[in-house]
Amino acid sequence: MANGNKAAPQMRLELPVLQSQRLYKQIAEVLEERIRSGAFPPGSYLSPERDLAAQMRVSRTSVREALIALEVKGLVAIRVGDGVQVCETRGNPASELVGERSALEQLQARSLIEGEIAALAAKNASPEQLKALDETLDAMHHALSDPVRFLDADHAFHVAIAMASGNQVLVDQLEHLWVLRYQPTFRKFEEHFSNDRKERTAVLNDHRRIVAAIRSGKPAEARAALKQHLKRVQDIFTK
Repeated sequence: MANGNKAAPQMRLELPVLQSQRLYKQIAEVLEERIRSGAFPPGSYLSPERDLAAQMRVSRTSVREALIALEVKGLVAIRVGDGVQVCETRGNPASELVGERSALEQLQARSLIEGEIAALAAKNASPEQLKALDETLDAMHHALSDPVRFLDADHAFHVAIAMASGNQVLVDQLEHLWVLRYQPTFRKFEEHFSNDRKERTAVLNDHRRIVAAIRSGKPAEARAALKQHLKRVQDIFTK
């Protein structure tokens, strides 16, 4: 605000460059500092998710993502049904989750983008492309006992839908989303919450419904089926 006085000479201040940061990463940084300071010694257990969320006034979902990030860094071991134990090695202080993206934000983005891809596929899929989708379903069925092969077939399924949309830019976007899908944080979520044959069977059934909607030529049904599939996965990660 002007005060009528002669302006003082301006001084150039060296200020830090600030970057936006997801809440779960901020939570992870706070917990990491406490671990490295000895507040949570090796072998001890962190407070339960609900208690951490209440103390920091954040959602349990954000705390869960933070704990997954700490596990990827080697600072804690998540023992579902038992708790979160601080590792003896305390991880690598220099390690960073470079390029990592929130698993839940990925699912949200995929729902928005892949829902429209599925709707376009219902309009544009050729007989050959429908056959390619059926082949990916067969591949998933034969890989139900092999999580690595199943994931590859899952990837091929979503690419096949994008190809059936008839839009190469959407194919490119889909492939980018799947690069994120293979990142350690997302894979850790799967390891703890959806890495069993029962879940793979549920994914396959979801996919069959998506293909049926695409084959019927009904964009709204195809969009809804794909969104419901990804919403179910999100619910598993946050339950």
